[in-house]
Amino acid sequence: MQKITIVGLDAPHSSDVKSELVWMCKCLDMDPKRDRLAFDIFLHLLDASRKGGGVKTIEITRTNNVTQAAVVYHMNTFMRAGLIVRRGREYYLRGGSLEKTVEEVEADMLRRMRLLRAMAGRIDETLFGR
Repeated sequence: MQKITIVGLDAPHSSDVKSELVWMCKCLDMDPKRDRLAFDIFLHLLDASRKGGGVKTIEITRTNNVTQAAVVYHMNTFMRAGLIVRRGREYYLRGGSLEKTVEEVEADMLRRMRLLRAMAGRIDETLFGR
């Protein structure tokens, strides 16, 4: 099951990478002020992706001094949102880069919206004879 949450927010006024990352995370319902660990894990994933690799949960637990259960919880949340994939013991950005990952999530959302629209049409046909 995939759950994608998009929060509509105005784009940041400054165009520095940190502000843009914070804005993207907030749009994906990962507000760094509300859940700093989720943001930090996301930064680990971005850094690993930039270097062409993945992330092991143990690396994050050591760096952030948190439990492995907390890291796994967030990784599972990211996987349900379609942002990351797991290969063996490592987690990767789904598309290999942030832009490709967002493109893939967008394609997922469009497929689901087309399915919803088709179902709505069939329901309307049954209920309203349209």
